[in-house]
Amino acid sequence: MTIGAELLLMLAIAGLYLYDSALLLYCNEAVLIPAGKDGWTVGFGSERFGAAGRELYVPNPFLLHRPLFRLSWKFENDGEVCAPSPLPRGAFSRLAPLPWIMAAALFVLFPLGFFTRLGDSILLPALILLFSSILTALAWLWRHRTEFDLSGGRFAGLAFESIVCPPFALNLIRHVALAMPIHEDLVSAARRLQEASAWEQTRERLILRLVNEIELTEPGSARYELLEKRRQSLLGECAPCPS
Repeated sequence: MTIGAELLLMLAIAGLYLYDSALLLYCNEAVLIPAGKDGWTVGFGSERFGAAGRELYVPNPFLLHRPLFRLSWKFENDGEVCAPSPLPRGAFSRLAPLPWIMAAALFVLFPLGFFTRLGDSILLPALILLFSSILTALAWLWRHRTEFDLSGGRFAGLAFESIVCPPFALNLIRHVALAMPIHEDLVSAARRLQEASAWEQTRERLILRLVNEIELTEPGSARYELLEKRRQSLLGECAPCPS
């Protein structure tokens, strides 16, 4: 390989990882992400970038070990609190180191082999480390597939993608968590799980979404009244309910 080809390969690896991690969310969807020991953050799609009526969301590329849970909410809901739905933030703790091992092979050892005198002497160990960590992660997921409601077909798809295109394997935890069925309303879950300051930021984003939806709705219509009622309900909140 020439230096130019090696550089292009590394750029392709990074690009494939970012492409695979990106999500297209509907305007009434968001992701709940564990933060710190007990905290949660809410990620919304960009209202400026998207396609097919959806909004682009790119998670932090340096937090590939954190699961993302996709939730939705109804704009016209009257604010009724939904039954809590467990979000297993700690269920992936034993799997979490493996994406980092894959990342070290792809973004540390590969460049050392490509751009330093170590050359081929480091590339073979890097490949062994990369694929052994991928296979270990897949074996762990297979053993715990019922815990994550992971069907055989879905597992086969993840395994194929991960082996054929290793950058996709970096998002294994995210893909599995995103596919888990979460029945709780986004507003209820965020209110229940987030600390006061974090919930306040989320509440402001939710209100802004409602305002945008109200502007697109015919004044005086039944939906307009429901949207306005929901907005007033969120405006009247000051702090989250205790966990």
